[in-house]
Amino acid sequence: MHQNFEWKVKRSNKTTLHLVCIIGNCTWKLRVVRRKEGTYFQVRSFVNEHTCPLEEIHRRHRQASAVTIGEVVAPRFQQTDGRLMRPKDIMADMKTMYGIQIMYSKAHDALQYALSLTYGTHEESFQLLPSFAYVLEQQNPSTITDLQCADNGKFLYFFMSLGSSIRCFRRCMRPVIAVDGTHLKGRSGGTMFVATAQDGNEDF
Repeated sequence: MHQNFEWKVKRSNKTTLHLVCIIGNCTWKLRVVRRKEGTYFQVRSFVNEHTCPLEEIHRRHRQASAVTIGEVVAPRFQQTDGRLMRPKDIMADMKTMYGIQIMYSKAHDALQYALSLTYGTHEESFQLLPSFAYVLEQQNPSTITDLQCADNGKFLYFFMSLGSSIRCFRRCMRPVIAVDGTHLKGRSGGTMFVATAQDGNEDF
C-alpha cells in the first residue's frame, strides 16, 4: 500500500488463494494453498516484483478500505494535544504516509471503525448500561438509577442521580431547578436532559 501497488483476487476457495497485480502484464503474484493436515496455509509461489509502468499506478488504493485505514489510525487517533482525529486529518495522514488519496466519506468510516476498536460499538455500550448502573449505585450510596427498555429490548431511556447531588440539593441548594436538554449526535441519536439546582451564590 505504501508504494501504491494494488492486487486483485484471481482465484479464491477453501483450499487456494491466488492474488495478482491489477495491471495485467505485471509479474507480481502470490499463491497460497491450504495444508491437508491442518488449517494452515502454505505459500507455494510468490513473485515480489512489480513490472507494471509507474504511470498506471493509482493513487486511490483499492486495498485501502475503511477497515484497513481504521486499523492503521486506531493506535494514534487521539493526538498528542488531546484532540481526536477528524476525517480531514486521516485524509492528510494517508496522503503523507502512504501517498494515497481517499475520499472524505471513507475517512469518516475509518474514524468510526477506529473508535469502535478502542471504545467498542454503540451496541456494546448500550449492553453495558445495566452493569454501569449497578456499579454506580454500589460505589455511590443513595444513588438512583433507572433503565427502561421496550418489550423487544430496545433502549428507551436511562436516568441517574448521584447520591451526593441528592444530599446537596436537600441541604445546600435553593429551591430553584433548571432543566435543559440537547440532541445527541451520532448514529444512535437521542436526547439528553439535565436538571440542576441553584446554590447560595445563585450559580447553577
